[in-house]
Amino acid sequence: MRLFNRLVAWIYSLASLYISVLFILIWIDAEFAAEFFQKLESTAPYKFALAGGILILIGSIWLVSVIEHHYLTRAVSFTAPGGLVRVRISAVEEFLMNEIRRQLKPVKRIRTSALPTPNGLRIFNQVVIWSGYDIPVVTGKIQELMKRLLQDTIGVERVGDIKVSVYRISPAEEDPAREETSEEPPAEDS
Repeated sequence: MRLFNRLVAWIYSLASLYISVLFILIWIDAEFAAEFFQKLESTAPYKFALAGGILILIGSIWLVSVIEHHYLTRAVSFTAPGGLVRVRISAVEEFLMNEIRRQLKPVKRIRTSALPTPNGLRIFNQVVIWSGYDIPVVTGKIQELMKRLLQDTIGVERVGDIKVSVYRISPAEEDPAREETSEEPPAEDS
């Protein structure tokens, strides 16, 4: 990643320097400007399009990789007795999702997204809940459990909002043992 960043920085620096020198020479010397524009008109347009396309492609790839790197390296930091501790946001999200699914039976699925802010760590959740459960009680338990897990287990001091969005209520699955008994014919008396 560092090598690619340096390579892109050099390419864009050299291209910018070249264009800047051209603009200065055109501004200073009228003969150079006339000669330059004559050569520019005689050059096939596809060469400029190709060079511009390559620069845009390299810049786009670099921008995507920088954004992805920034997203993957987001972390919660705190000072422990031994020094600085960093916990990646993706690890926090995965831990919270696994613990909620493990500890709360009404939750069928959960998707968690964490966002570090100056007011603390904000948590956004999208939940699928099994039918037959009280939604306000379940979402309250999710919020309480997440806050406790963030503070006690991970060590996050400031927890911001914990938002829960129930985006689906899943019908309860039939008990397989009950299905088998209902399909069997009743026993006949002899």
